[in-house]
Amino acid sequence: MNDFSKILDYKGVIFDLDGTLIDSMKYHIKAWQEVAARYGVNLSYEYLHSHGGVPSIKIAQEIVHNYHLEETAYCLAGQKTEKYVSYIPMIEIYPMARELMDFAKLHGIRMIIATGTLKSNVEKIMARTDLGCYIRDVVSSEDVMNHKPAPDTFCVAAERIGVSCCDSIVFEDAPLGIQAAKNGNFDCCVVKDGTFDLNKIIHATTY
Repeated sequence: MNDFSKILDYKGVIFDLDGTLIDSMKYHIKAWQEVAARYGVNLSYEYLHSHGGVPSIKIAQEIVHNYHLEETAYCLAGQKTEKYVSYIPMIEIYPMARELMDFAKLHGIRMIIATGTLKSNVEKIMARTDLGCYIRDVVSSEDVMNHKPAPDTFCVAAERIGVSCCDSIVFEDAPLGIQAAKNGNFDCCVVKDGTFDLNKIIHATTY
């Protein structure tokens, strides 16, 4: 059993979704690679992982620009979303994330998801998994104008659950999300492959 007692120092926990609570990053990457391949474009894992937290339309715009595609960014993003949705039934909650959510729920700590994912996809994931048993509030890509690495997604999330950045901790796996936490002056716990170490929290005072 993991020791989550350090979470008791906070009133709120803000979770990124993909790659943090659920094992979905590999499916986002797979969907992008399969769609890009239709246009003769080879997208690396490293490139796509570095764009974790970036809305699909912005990634599509970058791909269209970089590879001089005649397809529109909206069409490209739509194809990616369609492909990704087909993988949603395979997505699972990370075991350690589930343990943490159990602990936070038991101790009355407020939780919210703050993600660059489309709200419609989040709703499908919530319906497919039992995330809704733990978390009801979600800030998605449609809820903010400035996305990660801007701190807006996390700031809006903290406001939604009625806590300050000083009383919140962000759990995030992607570099842009970690930078967003830094920019918003949030403590941050870095997640990798569904695991994290609460003894290595990056405190806002150390940024």
